[in-house]
Amino acid sequence: MNWTCRTVDREFTPAEAAKISGVSTALQRDWRRRGILPENSEGKWTRWDLSEVIRLCVMKLFSDAGIDVSKTVLVSQMAILPTLKVIGTIDGATEFDGNELSIEERASILRGMVGTSDPRHTLGRYLAACGEGETDFRRVDKFEDLKSLITRDRPILSIIDCQNLARLIVKRAAGPVIRFEVEIVE
Repeated sequence: MNWTCRTVDREFTPAEAAKISGVSTALQRDWRRRGILPENSEGKWTRWDLSEVIRLCVMKLFSDAGIDVSKTVLVSQMAILPTLKVIGTIDGATEFDGNELSIEERASILRGMVGTSDPRHTLGRYLAACGEGETDFRRVDKFEDLKSLITRDRPILSIIDCQNLARLIVKRAAGPVIRFEVEIVE
């Protein structure tokens, strides 16, 4: 059987994004005015996709840890792939619409969601802020790998676990956050 599959990210209102990320709607507007978040160029109501909600969560977490939010834009992008990969493994986070697929076919889609062709390449579970510059962030797979980032010059390290972040987002979103539309191709 041949089929096609299209991924449809759920869109979130500013209020839903605030509930999930902790970034109030007023703070979202402030960050847009300051150029930290992109302005809505179409003049429509803002809607956030899942990647943007992940970014909001990370920016808020590091901002709460005392890091200037304008310096968290890059690290928030670094969180998207590892967090999406985990979301694909959480029960209830995804749904399939359209033609029925076998369990194996669904598993294959979820594995390929943000996978890489080289099994040695990993996405990194932990994000760490190890300085004050916007490039002083690292993404590592093992917690032990973070030890080398703590030095005399940098006695503080802020860490986000993308696995736990994914679980938190799915829990707060209350329902599937990714939908796959499946169609049989003849």
